Amino acid sequence: MSPKEFTQDVKDRAYIRQKHACAHCGEKLAVDSGFAHFKKPVELGGDSTLQNCVILCQKCHLQYGHISKWAKFVITQDYPYFAADGLPH
Repeated sequence: MSPKEFTQDVKDRAYIRQKHACAHCGEKLAVDSGFAHFKKPVELGGDSTLQNCVILCQKCHLQYGHISKWAKFVITQDYPYFAADGLPH
């Protein structure tokens, strides 16, 4: 497995931790409809652990994850619907 990928177990645990909601906008997500996203990109030293994984909806993943290539969320990301304890803010 590439260090640029999360295992299915990590994705599942992140999805459960976030109570089935996008970490950025809070949209409820159906099982397997979210996108695993690196809080800190691998290219900047991030790893593929649960602590570095958030689940985003498709809109947020495209807007904040790849199209702007780290312009909005790098290391100091703001995920208003995510808390380390897994409880929504």
